[in-house]
Amino acid sequence: MTWIRTGTDNFPIEQGEAAAAFTEKLRINNSFSHHNKQKCFYGRLIIRVSVKHVAFTDEKGWLIVKYNDGSTYPPLPQYLRVDYLKSEGGRDFFKIVEGKSSGKEASVRHKQDGGSFLADGDPTLNEGIIHFVIETKQLFYRDGENWIGPITTVTDPSNPVPIGTHDIEIPDEIHDKARSYISQTPFAETWFRIGHDGDRYLHPGSITLGCVTVTDIPKWTEIYNYLIKRRKGDGKSVSIIQVFNKNSERQL
Repeated sequence: MTWIRTGTDNFPIEQGEAAAAFTEKLRINNSFSHHNKQKCFYGRLIIRVSVKHVAFTDEKGWLIVKYNDGSTYPPLPQYLRVDYLKSEGGRDFFKIVEGKSSGKEASVRHKQDGGSFLADGDPTLNEGIIHFVIETKQLFYRDGENWIGPITTVTDPSNPVPIGTHDIEIPDEIHDKARSYISQTPFAETWFRIGHDGDRYLHPGSITLGCVTVTDIPKWTEIYNYLIKRRKGDGKSVSIIQVFNKNSERQL
């Protein structure tokens, strides 16, 4: 249960996607109102004891969990938000509230020292912006007021990623096609889908089939760290990517 405090009063909101959407609104607006038959609350202070996130993963950025149906795939990416349910029998139980497995319930064993792989709160940042210029094969990302780049990046000239603005999704699963690049970046198998359907991704590699492929592979760690904590606020996306044909078309 998530409890909201307003002065000396407390009231609960139910766990799950509704609570996640509610607390996401609070994170953005820093204010709220709540009505029921007895009282009307208005406030600015929030206590979110049930909202947690994936804080500890393997060296590649993934946490293996056990879903209620007994499956263990896909694993969860770093910083994914969950709604904590309980701790029992050496396991934490929770409901996933964003990303590919949103709405599913799962559990994870405690660490060897008895601690949790989950941590309280929401550590995420606001969405980021990436620019990709097809003609010059350059990628940039905005960090505050500064643009970082260029980073050498390509797309398939016979099947290029479409010009325009696209969402970049929370990582969905392990992409083992990139396993050979792990010596250059530990996060080689973590890709970010472009848009909400299809199979175009932002990913590291030397071959592209219509994706946005970062060929300066050691730079992928930098891009991963920039994106993995960010959220657009739709429960699906970390950031946006704007694709241009020429560098002169970029609007900074």
